[in-house]
Amino acid sequence: MHLITKGWAAVVAVAAALTAALAMAAIAPAQPVARAARSCGLAGEWNSLGPTYVELLNVTGTNCTTGAKVIEAYNRCRLNAGGVKGSCHSKVLGFRCSEKRSTGPVQFVASAHCTARREVVTFSYSENT
Repeated sequence: MHLITKGWAAVVAVAAALTAALAMAAIAPAQPVARAARSCGLAGEWNSLGPTYVELLNVTGTNCTTGAKVIEAYNRCRLNAGGVKGSCHSKVLGFRCSEKRSTGPVQFVASAHCTARREVVTFSYSENT
């Protein structure tokens, strides 16, 4: 009888340890899921998305079609806010964008980073002024 009691004690101890481990796993914060940026080809579109030239388009958490639509909407917003040299400060298609520019005498080159929730659209473009 004493041997059976020891066996059950071991089973209870293992069950308690498993229960504690499962409880800790349930309350542990979820690890973020890595999402890789995807580069979008711009063949045939590099000069038809609004700015003079679009050199690069990368998307994360969305698709290239949405990325192209964000570029078009961002360009419309930019033009409405001051013409060719204008800057967009409004959300476009639910994306909030920031931009960095380097200017020259007849052209500027810019890179824009747009985010909406977990979606990211990054693009660079040049605009003849």
